[in-house]
Amino acid sequence: MATNYFKNWWFLTLNGIIFIIFGALVLFSPPGLIKTMVTYLGIAILLLGIVLLIIGINNFRREKQANVILLESVAAMTIGLILTFFPEGSVNLIVILTGVWIVIIGIIQLVVLVNVQGSSMLKTGLLINGLLTIALGVSLFFNPFSWAIFLVKVVGALAVVFGLSLIWFSFLLRSRLSANTIEPKTIK
Repeated sequence: MATNYFKNWWFLTLNGIIFIIFGALVLFSPPGLIKTMVTYLGIAILLLGIVLLIIGINNFRREKQANVILLESVAAMTIGLILTFFPEGSVNLIVILTGVWIVIIGIIQLVVLVNVQGSSMLKTGLLINGLLTIALGVSLFFNPFSWAIFLVKVVGALAVVFGLSLIWFSFLLRSRLSANTIEPKTIK
């Protein structure tokens, strides 16, 4: 007996096609598109902040808890305005903050190396991993917009791979459906 999951195999195929189109657009679009995407993201976050503000005001009028929602709305509207009006600077800031975070992770790995008791192979692995992590983090400080473009291209490539795997999986489901729906003929 086929379930609805098998019957709706085409839905996975459609999602796979959408992921492939998205990935191709990201892979083959000019770098200026990143600024446009950040601007639209900023507008969406700004609108979310406005909606949260309206909800917070309504909760305040009804004498419900509204402090957290009002704080979230102010934060969302601030982030939305910054992303909308300063897209390239925002991308640079995000990549630099990511670099700082990665450097901190590398330093933590080196601290673990100093404090760990174990084999020299484990310590060598921690040393190499910690130094490479710090090097990656520091490299993000230099020309962060180029790194952002690279990371967006990686996301595009992953979207294409994910779309292809969804299509492959949908055809596996389709073959399972057709195998389950074929009834053997009886001889009379």
